[in-house]
Amino acid sequence: MGRNREDFCNIFLDKVLPPKLHIKSGEIWDSAGHKTGQLDTIIIREDAPALEFGSQNTYLAEGVFATIEIKSMLDRKKLGEAAVTMLNVKKLTIGHGPTMSVGYNYDLKRPIRILFAYESATWKTLLDEIDKKNYHDSFDLICVLNKGVVIRKGNLHSWPEENLFKIINGGAASLGFIYFYLIMCGTSFVGRSFNLRKYFGEFDNWNE
Repeated sequence: MGRNREDFCNIFLDKVLPPKLHIKSGEIWDSAGHKTGQLDTIIIREDAPALEFGSQNTYLAEGVFATIEIKSMLDRKKLGEAAVTMLNVKKLTIGHGPTMSVGYNYDLKRPIRILFAYESATWKTLLDEIDKKNYHDSFDLICVLNKGVVIRKGNLHSWPEENLFKIINGGAASLGFIYFYLIMCGTSFVGRSFNLRKYFGEFDNWNE
């Protein structure tokens, strides 16, 4: 069932994303040696640098636009699993981040991090777990199909209140906000150049 639900989400994204953004699965590496491990959904540029080791696809961090973790039922345990995965994404060192524009300009030098679920515990339970385990900077969006989204305060969305997260209820909100984040930011992302020099190291290190 989990695999089928990943396919459903990816089929939706495949229909709505700009042609220069592609949906993959695998892991991400950076020039500092960080590796994310297997990720459910990776959204990359069409010209993103990639490596292949048998059945494992590996993408270099500079070409990654967004990552999405997909859960059937999002409870405290599954939230923690997703947060650990996204922590590995957060650790990535990216030489040149994209400059994105959504009504105003700002720099986001990392992939967008999204958690998507089909069902979940209550918002109160999920936010309590985020506070309890200090997952505050793990996700940009937490989306639950037919329920709504939790948005992290930041460059994409801000509000005068001090609360770090805002809940938006509504059956269409989960797919709607994924669409908003990926489409509105995707256009500027596809124009960024790559600098892969750090992956190759010094000339005299190739015998190691």
